[in-house]
Amino acid sequence: MGEVETRTVELAGLEVRDDDDGHHLVGIVAPWHATYDAGSYVESFSRNVFDKTIKERGDRIPLLEQHDRARNPIGMAATWEKTADGLVADFRLARTTRGEEARQLALDGMVTGLSVGFIPIRNKTEKVDGRQHVTRLEARLDHVGFVTQPAYAEAQVVSVRAFDPDDPDLAPRLASWRHLLTAVE
Repeated sequence: MGEVETRTVELAGLEVRDDDDGHHLVGIVAPWHATYDAGSYVESFSRNVFDKTIKERGDRIPLLEQHDRARNPIGMAATWEKTADGLVADFRLARTTRGEEARQLALDGMVTGLSVGFIPIRNKTEKVDGRQHVTRLEARLDHVGFVTQPAYAEAQVVSVRAFDPDDPDLAPRLASWRHLLTAVE
């Protein structure tokens, strides 16, 4: 296996809601229409770059503080969605001091980045405007970092919120079947 590489995106547009299920951080982790200047090459992500990882272990992708793999995660991926702008991840934040601190830092705009940690598998390389351009076609998503130094300014946080399982907009399938989940006394 190769070495884990990281790419960072900017957070913006925060929203907070309270609920018993805990807090969530939602944001674009891989923008489709953005490029990253790595110095010796320019990089972009294909729409399917992390599909295999998400299918195999999407609910086990950790959210790490500053890519620190030596510490416990501050959150775990709950859901993934491809939008017109990029790959959106919803992370359930840990009910710990560090999880609450991450939530507050995002709300206050003090930490403004999400960063993917990945191992490249398949790439397409071509010359664009005289520079080498690498499109990541497939990569193994190792983790996502909650970081202070963004590289992809085009990506943004959609919200920082608490999950409401009865909200038909947030959890349409669960909300429609919720009446069947009540305990019989």
